[in-house]
Amino acid sequence: MIALLASLVLALAAIPPGITLTPEGQEEARASLTLEERLDERLAALAAASSESQGETIADEVRSIWRQSGGATASLLLDRAEQAIAERDLETAQRAYAHLRILEPDFAEGWMAAGQLAMARGDWSFALDALTEAVNLEPRRFDAYALLGRTLERASEPAAALAAYEEALRVHPWHPQARQARARLENQLAGRAL
Repeated sequence: MIALLASLVLALAAIPPGITLTPEGQEEARASLTLEERLDERLAALAAASSESQGETIADEVRSIWRQSGGATASLLLDRAEQAIAERDLETAQRAYAHLRILEPDFAEGWMAAGQLAMARGDWSFALDALTEAVNLEPRRFDAYALLGRTLERASEPAAALAAYEEALRVHPWHPQARQARARLENQLAGRAL
């Protein structure tokens, strides 16, 4: 017991001045990270999540960071498109996403949103292009991979769809739709092999 206490005291003495062990100190340290550093940290936490609920909570944080990675104009156009979708004005939403892709062509969130809208409209060809661009710009876009899988399934490409779902799960192991789709496609492809 004395040895354990002695090692604990030595360990605490080795902590440099200014480092706190409180949750508040951890929050302050996280707040000082850049957006990209926060994204890397949250994606690492997502890969290590121990449950679906923990994974989804972290995934929501990751999605929020991705959305923030655009500028003020990108945020405005995303908001306008979402409002138009809520009002069932898909033409206005499509125009807002088109402007966003022109103004910020390297913003994966814009391509992701445009791909989602294209899927809703049944424009599977553009959805495939937009989602492919989203994952080219941000290879950790688990949500884009999951939608890409759905699009590839629609195109009767189950092996490619399975690969897309696998990529989604590589980043977000608890992604519910990708997990279900992977299991379904593995069974389907195994049945074809028999």
